[in-house]
Order: sequence, then C-alpha cells, then structure tokens
Amino acid sequence: MTDTAVTPAPAPVRSSAVFLAGAFVCFVVPPLALGLLFRDSPPPLALVAVALTELVSAVVLVFWWLRRRSLTRSDVGLTSRHWVRDALLGAAIVPPRLLLEVGVLIPMAGGAENPGVQEVLTNASAGVAALAATLVLGVVGGGLAEELYFRGFLLGALPKTFVHRRAALYGAAAVSILLFSVLHLPTTGPDIAAIVLASVVYTGLFLLTRRLTATVVAHSLWNASVVFTVLAVYG
Repeated sequence: MTDTAVTPAPAPVRSSAVFLAGAFVCFVVPPLALGLLFRDSPPPLALVAVALTELVSAVVLVFWWLRRRSLTRSDVGLTSRHWVRDALLGAAIVPPRLLLEVGVLIPMAGGAENPGVQEVLTNASAGVAALAATLVLGVVGGGLAEELYFRGFLLGALPKTFVHRRAALYGAAAVSILLFSVLHLPTTGPDIAAIVLASVVYTGLFLLTRRLTATVVAHSLWNASVVFTVLAVYG
C-alpha cells in the first residue's frame, strides 16, 4: 500500500483561518464571558480584565503569526515613522465625527434612551472607578487591540501571504469594514451607520498611511471623547 500524502492548506487559507479564529477568541469570547458572569452592570475590574485580555490575546496571536511568516512588526504598521503627522491626522478625524454622531445619529437612535448612551450614563453614575474602567476598555480594548488586529494584522500583514496582494488588500479592506461592524452588534439604522462610518474611517486611515499611529489615535481618542461628550449632553 502506498501512503497518501496529505496536502497542506495553502498559506492564504491557513492565514485567513487563523485570523477568523483569532477574531472570535480575542473579541467575542471575552465580552461574551463578561455578559454571562455579570447580568447587570459589570464591576470596574471586570471591564479592565476584558480590555487586557483582548489586548494580550491579540498581541500574542499576531506576533506568533508574524514569527511563523518571518515578518516584522512594521508589516502590521508598528513603526514610529511620521508619528506626529499621523497622530495629528487621527486626532483631526474625531471632531467632525462627534458633530455627526452626537448631533445627528445618536438623536435619531433614541437620544438619551439609546443603549450606548444609557451604558455610559450608568457607568458614570456608578462612580469614578466605573467611568475609568469604561475609558480603559475603550482605549485598550478598542484603540489598541482592535486596531492591531483589524487594521494592522488584516490589512497590513495578511495580504502578504497572497500571490495577488493588491486584490487581497481590497478584499481585506471589505472584510475589515464588515466584520468590525458586525462584531459591535449595532441594533438600529443610525447605530449601523455610525459603526460602518467608524470602520471606514479607521480602514481608510491605515490604507492611507500604512501605519497604525493614525488609526490608534483616532480610535482611542474617539472612544474617550464620546464618553465625555455624551455626559455633557445627556448627563
């Protein structure tokens, strides 16, 4: 009898499978576990734990994958080049988004009754620790972990495993916008518009600069500024 060799899956297939499985482990399992453990408002330490879990798991998976592919951190956009310019670019995106979302989309989605607004108000009323934990979750879990994964990994490194890299980059951009939006579970039309807009902005910033600085600054600053803006308008 002749042994039949098992042909390994090509690199793009394996890399795509790693990305999708990692997205589930890093960004679905932690908040799902949080919701199962705490039916009502979770304690501040639990929110911080979720943020750190998302960041650590994303960093471990991405850098493990980079090592296996003989790539470097610059392939996911981790570089200090032009960081001032990129940071200013990322920060400049935030004010017009605040005007659009707080002035138009949030009122269309219920205003003070919007679930996202209610979550911010509830955390703020629970004390300084709960508000600080909300900010940590937004900056660490959102601005750092999500940008490393959905922009740096998906848009920067993953297309390098494909033969047709330009086509792969376009496909990755579409997946980045779609998957990032779906994972945030929008429930109304205005909420969908808001998260799709955010995903398009962050994806566009990465494609424009090919670095993470602008996207991390834009995402982190947005998550922090929208909390204080909601408190100022609805608190």
